[in-house]
Amino acid sequence: MAIFLIVFVSFVIGFILIALLKNTSPPHPQETILFKDQGDKPIYLVDPDAFKAKCVEFLEKFNLEYEHSIWATDNELEIIMNDETPVVGGSYLALCVIDPPGGTVDAIKVKGFLDTVKGEGASRGIFITTGYFSNDAIRTIEEEPVELVNVVAFISYLKKFGIDG
Repeated sequence: MAIFLIVFVSFVIGFILIALLKNTSPPHPQETILFKDQGDKPIYLVDPDAFKAKCVEFLEKFNLEYEHSIWATDNELEIIMNDETPVVGGSYLALCVIDPPGGTVDAIKVKGFLDTVKGEGASRGIFITTGYFSNDAIRTIEEEPVELVNVVAFISYLKKFGIDG
């Protein structure tokens, strides 16, 4: 009789633990890009001025008009862009991070940017980095008006638009 009680209690505890698990799927693995040496890296991935120029040029391909930018830190560029399209237009904020610490942007940085986008009343936010985003950072922006562009996507977009040179 005691063995049936132990089995029954185990099943009940198992069902409770299963019910308490989050119903989220794991994020898709991120593509990575490797360069044979530093000389193979495009200049816009290492030079802040070239990075700024490519970020602005990239954003302008989405019919956004450059308004203002400022280097918040040595590796973080904040850009304000405007979309003049009637009804759906508005202000866009971009945060461009060159050479993030450890090569990865964490959830705290993304959450801070999301709060800024919402606080400024911007239509959307675009976060561009020459590194990658942590899985927590990717989960932070689900269903939010922010796009994350890592180094692989950035280079891919630049090639697609013909501005990678």
